[in-house]
Amino acid sequence: MSTPESFLATQPESYIAYAPHGPGLECALTYFVDGKDVYGWFIGFKDYAFPSAYFKLENFFSTADTIFYATEGSDVYGGWRHVYSRREPRLDKPVRIDDEVCHKLDQLQDAFANEWLWLRGDAGSRAEADAYERDEIAVQEVNVRHRKLGRFKKEGPVWTHESHGVNLDVLDYLVTHWPLDYGRER
Repeated sequence: MSTPESFLATQPESYIAYAPHGPGLECALTYFVDGKDVYGWFIGFKDYAFPSAYFKLENFFSTADTIFYATEGSDVYGGWRHVYSRREPRLDKPVRIDDEVCHKLDQLQDAFANEWLWLRGDAGSRAEADAYERDEIAVQEVNVRHRKLGRFKKEGPVWTHESHGVNLDVLDYLVTHWPLDYGRER
């Protein structure tokens, strides 16, 4: 694993996997590193839906066991509701998230989603859907902005995009624990 010193705590990183002739968005992940912890947001395909959550990987950049906290959906102000690093992930009582962290996570998700994603039925989605139709790509409930598709590596049925400083160790940890389909085939 890389050390936290190799990352800027304020620089968000991202990873997106997109299957244009399958379910569409397989997963989208954005995160930032703060000391030994990783905070972020993900969304992806699971059982014909697109669940999302904010998360914290506590102690990720340390020798201590990593604890994978997640919210219920995208309710960052409702606290950590799941610990996906455990066999039984549902918490009896939510664990409070510091207000400053909530605001940072909310801003992170908002900026990432506005730049990269669009939802069927949202304002401006007609132009996106028309561009998808011209390229013979199916429109799903959650989609990647058409103008961003040229930035993906298109080496197979699942196209991927990684930001410059993304740490794939973070993704590798998440896919072995998160409630999305992406990574289950590993």
